[in-house]
Amino acid sequence: MVQSVLHQKYKVGVVSGGKVVFPRSSNRSCSAKTVTLLTHDQSGVIVPFNNQLKIYSLETRQCVKTLKYANNKQLTEQFLGPTAGQVCDLALGDVTQEQQKQQEGLESIDDREKHISVFSSSGSVTVVNCKGRLVEEAKVVELGGSFAHNESLVKVFQNDAKTVLRALTSAQESSTAYTYRMYDYNRTEQKLVECRKIEHVLLTAWSANGQHLCALTKDQSSKKVLTLWSVFSSDSSSSSYDENELQLPLPITSSSANASPNSQFVTVMALDNNCTQLAIGFASGVINVLNLQDHSSRLLKWHIDSVLSLCFTPDGSYLLSGGWEKVLSLWQLSTNLQQFLPRLNGVVVDCDIVNDKFYSLGLQLTENQTSSDYQLLILNSTDLNSRVSVSGPLCVYQTAIKDVVLPMSAVSSKASALPSDVGKSSKKQQRKLKRKRQDYSSIFEVQPKTKHLYFPHISAVQAYDFYKNEQVSYQYLASGVNNSMGKVRSELNLKEPTIADVKFTKDGKWMISHEIEFSPDNLLSSNDLQHVLKFWRGSETGDWVLETKVISPHGVKAPVTSILVAPRSVNNSYGCLTADNNGGLKYWFYNEKVSNWQLSKVSSPNNNHFSNSVELAWSIDGSLIFHAFDDKVTVLDFNTFGKFKKDSEGAFNEFTMDSSVQSLMLVNDSNLIVATQTTLNAVNLLLGEVEGAFDLFPYVNGVYRNGHLARLMSCDEKNGRIGFVVNQQNPDDSKQLPAKHTSRVLVFNADLTQRLGSFVHDEYISCIRWNHDTDFIFLDVKNRLGVVSTTTSSEMFEEVDKDAVLDQLGTSRFESELNKLASSKRNAADGIEEHEATEQEEATLGFINGEKSQKLLNMNSFTSMFENLENVQMDTFFDRILKVIS
Repeated sequence: MVQSVLHQKYKVGVVSGGKVVFPRSSNRSCSAKTVTLLTHDQSGVIVPFNNQLKIYSLETRQCVKTLKYANNKQLTEQFLGPTAGQVCDLALGDVTQEQQKQQEGLESIDDREKHISVFSSSGSVTVVNCKGRLVEEAKVVELGGSFAHNESLVKVFQNDAKTVLRALTSAQESSTAYTYRMYDYNRTEQKLVECRKIEHVLLTAWSANGQHLCALTKDQSSKKVLTLWSVFSSDSSSSSYDENELQLPLPITSSSANASPNSQFVTVMALDNNCTQLAIGFASGVINVLNLQDHSSRLLKWHIDSVLSLCFTPDGSYLLSGGWEKVLSLWQLSTNLQQFLPRLNGVVVDCDIVNDKFYSLGLQLTENQTSSDYQLLILNSTDLNSRVSVSGPLCVYQTAIKDVVLPMSAVSSKASALPSDVGKSSKKQQRKLKRKRQDYSSIFEVQPKTKHLYFPHISAVQAYDFYKNEQVSYQYLASGVNNSMGKVRSELNLKEPTIADVKFTKDGKWMISHEIEFSPDNLLSSNDLQHVLKFWRGSETGDWVLETKVISPHGVKAPVTSILVAPRSVNNSYGCLTADNNGGLKYWFYNEKVSNWQLSKVSSPNNNHFSNSVELAWSIDGSLIFHAFDDKVTVLDFNTFGKFKKDSEGAFNEFTMDSSVQSLMLVNDSNLIVATQTTLNAVNLLLGEVEGAFDLFPYVNGVYRNGHLARLMSCDEKNGRIGFVVNQQNPDDSKQLPAKHTSRVLVFNADLTQRLGSFVHDEYISCIRWNHDTDFIFLDVKNRLGVVSTTTSSEMFEEVDKDAVLDQLGTSRFESELNKLASSKRNAADGIEEHEATEQEEATLGFINGEKSQKLLNMNSFTSMFENLENVQMDTFFDRILKVIS
C-alpha cells in the first residue's frame, strides 16, 4: 500500500514566554532590585521582560500591550544582540528631548503620552512609541560612550521639572566593593559629564522620589561610613554636592564582643523622601532606623533571618520590610506596631513605592536552584489587595543555568548565599560553567483539552497559557513546609518534595504525577528516596483534585523511570503504564465502579542490572507494548502482559540496538522511531528492519543524561511528523564562559526519509512538545516559548509583525495593487478578453496572499496523472492533483 502525506511548509517563531527582569539582582550593592513604571494615564503598569515590555491593566489585571524586542531592529540590537544589555530603568516621555522644547511646550501632549524611554545597562536609551506599531524606527541615543568596559548604568534620576537628567553607574572593584559615578546628561550635545565619583561602595539606596542618595563605603582603615547627598542642586559642580553631603559612622546592632558577624553585615538600606530617616537591614534580621536630624537610632526586631528589602512610605510614617519569611511587614514608626501580609509565594527580595499609590513587591521562588524565578506583585497601598501578578514560565532545568542569583541568608544552604561567601559564590558558579557538557533539558507537558502548558516546579505545577502569554494557575501537588509558611534559618536545608513528571489522559480530564520525597539530612536514611504516584481529576474551577495516591508503586526505593498514558482504545485512555529501572512494568486503570484507580497487570523485573534508559510505546489499537530497557527493545502483548508470540518467521518480538535507547515513539502504527546514544533510527515493523538512520553521536555524546533525550523529541500523532532538537556549542565561542549554544529544530516525516523543515534558534532548547493540534512548541533556557507551525495565524506568529507584509508593500504600492484589481473588473466590463483579466486578477490575488508560485495550468498539466491509476488510493490521487497545482 502506498501512503503519501501532503507536506505543508513549516515556520518557526519565538512568540511567547520570557522571564521577568530584576535588573539589579546580580548587583549586590543595589538595595532596589526591580524596575516598574506606571503609564501616562496611571491605568497600567509597565513591566520589563528579557524579551519584551508588557503593559498590564491595573483594573482588569490583564496584559493590554506587548512590545516585543524582536519586532523592532533597534530594540533587537539593544536588548537581544551579542553585546546587548538589559533594561535597567524606565521613564515616561522622550528624556533626550532638548530642554528648550520641553520648557516652551513644543513637544506635543500626544508625543509625551505615547513615548517611553527605555534605558539599557550598556548606557543607551531607546525611545519607544508604546501606543503605535513597533515597525516605526525607534530613536536610540548612546549615553555611555565614555563608560569603562565594566561600567554599567544602574539608575536614571530626573528633577521635578524634568529638565535635569542624571545617570548613576557602577563598576565592580572586587567581589564586594564597587565604584559609583554620577553623570549629568547634556541634551544639546547628547553626552554625559561626570559630576561625582565615590569608591569602595558596599551598598547604595535612594529615596522613592529620586532626590536623595545614600552609600555605605569602607575607608582605608576598614571602617564603614554612611555618605548621604542630594542628587540635584542648582550647580552641577562637585562643590555643590559637598554642601549637601553628610557622613556618619555605621550604627551597630550589638556592642557585645561576642556578637555574631551577621550583626555587622548590612544587606539592605532605605531612605525616606525627606532625607530624615535611614533604615538599615542586617543579616541577623535586625533593622536599625536612624534619625538623620539628631543621629539617634532604634532597633526593630521581628525577622529571624536576613532582611532583604526595605522601603519607606511617601510620608515616612511607615516602613515596609521583607525577607525569607515570605511575609511583608509594615512598621508604624510612631508606635512600633506591625501589620503583616503573609503567605506570599516567594522570598521578598524587593519592595518599592510606585507613584505613591501602589506597592511593588519583587518575589523570588528560591526552591528552584537551577534558575532565578521571579514574580512581581503590584499591591494597592490602601488595602494591600493584589492588583497585578506577573511571572513568566517557571522552568526547572537539569543543570543550573548561568546568572543564578541566590538571596543572602545567615545560614548556609543550597538555596542561599552566606554573607562571608559573597565573593566565593560567583567563583564556584564559574567553576561549574567550565564543564563542557551541560544538560539544560527541562520538562513541560501540554494539556490536550485547554492547550495549557504545565511546568513541574519543585512541589507545584504551573499552568501557562501559551497564546495569552500569562500564568493561568500555580497549584501545589506535594505537601511540604514551603506550602504553609516560609522557610528560615535551618529550615532552608529541608528539601521539598519534587514533581518529577506529569502526564495527561487523551481527553485531558485526568492528570498523573510522579513525586519524589526526600529524607532529612544527617541520617542513615538520608539518601533514601520515596516515590509516589498520584492521579488527579480536573475540577470545574480549573484546579486538580487528588483521587488516588500510591506510595512506592514499584516497591521500596524503586523509582518510576517512565510513564505512558494509554491510547483511547484502552479504557477510553483512562489508564497508564509505569516502568522502573529494573525491567518492571505495571498497568494502572480507572475503575468506574469503585471510582478509583487500580493496579491491573504486572510484569515482574527479570533483569540482573539496572538502567535509567527506559522508554515505552503503545500501539493505537492497544494490542502491543514496546518496552525499551537499556539497549534492548521488547514487544509485549497487552492482553497477556508477556512477550509477544511470533506467528511467522518474519515476525519478531525483540531486537537490540547499538547503544542505550534514549527515546521511543510509535508513528502511524507502522514505524518505530528509536533514538539511541549514537543514532536516530526508523524501524519498519512490517518488514522488521531499519529503514533510515542518522548519526547523533557528535551532538548527543555526553550532553544529556540517560533518558533525557526524550525531552527533545516529539511526535505529531495526527500526521506522524516528528520534531527533533539538536543543541550544539558555538565553535567560535568555545573558550567563552559560560559557553554559548545554538540549536536546530528538525521536522521529519514518519519514516525519517524526508526532512520537512530545519530551523536554527539562537539559544539552547530545553524541551519540545506537540500541542495536540498541528504545531510543536519548544522552550529555551531563557524561558522563551517558540512554535514550529504550519499555520499562519496572527496569534501564533505575533512576533513576526502582523503588518510586516503591508509595510513592505508600502502605501502607494498596496494602492496600486488594489487599482489593478479594480482595472481588471473594468476591463471585463468593457469587453476585454475575459481570460486575460482573470489571469491578471489571480496573479494579483496570489501576490497579496503571499503566494509566489507563477506556475500556469493548461490542458496538458494533468496528463501524466492518468498514466497509472491501478490500485491508487483516493488520498494519493488527491496529492497528485495538488502537486500539479503547486
